[in-house]
Amino acid sequence: MVYRIGDGFMYLENSITNSLHSEDSQLPFSVFFYHTNSSWHWHEFLELIYCLKGVYQIWVNDSCIPCMPGDFVIIDAREPHATKAMEPDSEIMVIQVESNTFSLTFTESMISRYHHYFDSSPSNFQRKIQITENDVLYHLFGDLKNEFFQKEVAFELSMKADIEKIYVYLLRNCQIRQPKIFGTQLKDLIRLQPVLDFIEMNYRKTIRQKEMAQLIFLSGASFCRLFKRVMGKTFSEYINALRIREAKRLLLVTNEKIINISTTVGYDNVTYFNKVFLRECGLSPGSYRKNAFSALS
Repeated sequence: MVYRIGDGFMYLENSITNSLHSEDSQLPFSVFFYHTNSSWHWHEFLELIYCLKGVYQIWVNDSCIPCMPGDFVIIDAREPHATKAMEPDSEIMVIQVESNTFSLTFTESMISRYHHYFDSSPSNFQRKIQITENDVLYHLFGDLKNEFFQKEVAFELSMKADIEKIYVYLLRNCQIRQPKIFGTQLKDLIRLQPVLDFIEMNYRKTIRQKEMAQLIFLSGASFCRLFKRVMGKTFSEYINALRIREAKRLLLVTNEKIINISTTVGYDNVTYFNKVFLRECGLSPGSYRKNAFSALS
């Protein structure tokens, strides 16, 4: 059994029945058809999974998504995920699209610079779609599959056009669960944006609230009120949420010891890390990892 690993990408080579790799075609997408399992992994690609036959379980972060013929699942870039075939003849079509193909990842395209306002989780969109024979997506996937197997002249360009149409459909029809932003809220969010950008880049390091307040020219008390009003969390709660999100990803896609993951995400004290993780997730880091892998066995 051989794994292909690189740039955060891992797949079971012998589980793929047919494939078109972007490095072969020099196009910014890859297409796979496979029928067995993939272990926990992540990559920088937007991934679209369409179930053709049988039953699959698609695991994304903490969620298990049952997937049957006609079901379509969206996995954003960098999200830990795994697949498990529940029946012998199960088969899925997987489309992986480079993040820069559409300038931004799917989540960023959907909610632009204001994604911090809605949720610290990258999975804030409609993840699963059930497709019927009357749906636009049904015909797009059918055409994509035909182009893949027939390989007529310029089939790659036709496939790229189909993928772009699928992407446009998702942008127009997958509704983001977001609150309305009114004038004052938007103004507050824009003011806080430099702080959010700094935290996103540096949350693994020590970030002092006083310095963030100075960054946007506020007193400590005013900064605390603004941050809580906009984010719905305190400054420390928000940083902890980002750190735990990254810790969960590392627990799933690496074999690193918990103490090393603790340090990597910004906790020098592993006991405190365990305490925060338990509070955020309802179970210890070790149990979280064990449960995730047990689900695939």
